[in-house]
Amino acid sequence: MIDAQPPRVMQDDAHALVDAVREAARRHNLTWNVLVPDRFTVNHDAEALEEIAYAEMATAKRALRDHICAVYGISVDELASLAMP
Repeated sequence: MIDAQPPRVMQDDAHALVDAVREAARRHNLTWNVLVPDRFTVNHDAEALEEIAYAEMATAKRALRDHICAVYGISVDELASLAMP
């Protein structure tokens, strides 16, 4: 029987990457809520911090995406197609 489980270190890396994406998304959400506190208000003073948080979230997502593609030997397009029915 073939062991379908990836090595433990790889699982730990993947979990750390997922945690990093979740934390970056949480921070971005906080900065977004300061930038746009309600549907009628934009706090332009918070724009720079929101942009930094967005860039950090994009970097975390890219790292996770690259990891998934490398581990499973698929392209970004193939990964994206998995999200579609």
